[in-house]
Amino acid sequence: MRPGSKTLAALWGFAEATLFFIVPDVFLTSVACRSLRKALLACFIASLAAALGGTLMWHCAVWFPNQAHQLLLHVPGISDDTFARVEQLLQEGLYTGMLQGAFSGVPYKTFAYSAGQSGVNPAVLFLLTPLVRLPRFLLLTCLAGGLSAFIGNRLSLAAKLAISLALWAVFYTFYFSAVGW
Repeated sequence: MRPGSKTLAALWGFAEATLFFIVPDVFLTSVACRSLRKALLACFIASLAAALGGTLMWHCAVWFPNQAHQLLLHVPGISDDTFARVEQLLQEGLYTGMLQGAFSGVPYKTFAYSAGQSGVNPAVLFLLTPLVRLPRFLLLTCLAGGLSAFIGNRLSLAAKLAISLALWAVFYTFYFSAVGW
């Protein structure tokens, strides 16, 4: 991993768990185009940083519930429908709901907020966060790393990164078309 990549993984994981709206997977899959081993380490770092960010959102939900809710409604991709979906998913339990949310496009930060609102112990949220964030991080990172290795030298690293970022741009175009900006 290049100098600063661990830091960027941590910052991105924390930021996306709070107010940033682009998932760390964008960075993680880009790292995987270079080195799967380094990308896997970045997955763990991003998930731990997400746990810190989620804990901050939990505290905001407890201490400043109305302000935190209103702030989250200004994040692209989050609406009152998002919070309704979170409540629906959480009926399955915190772990199951957050894991389903991770694979269905529901922002983690809304689960962290709702956990604070519903009185979930912040230590439980902190400990569960890597367990629900890592599966998607690892799946997409391994997929990107595997494809990059399969392609090998037929494409340059720059071309692989361009393709990865183009795929993410297409994904986000459809995602924000569906959930709203």
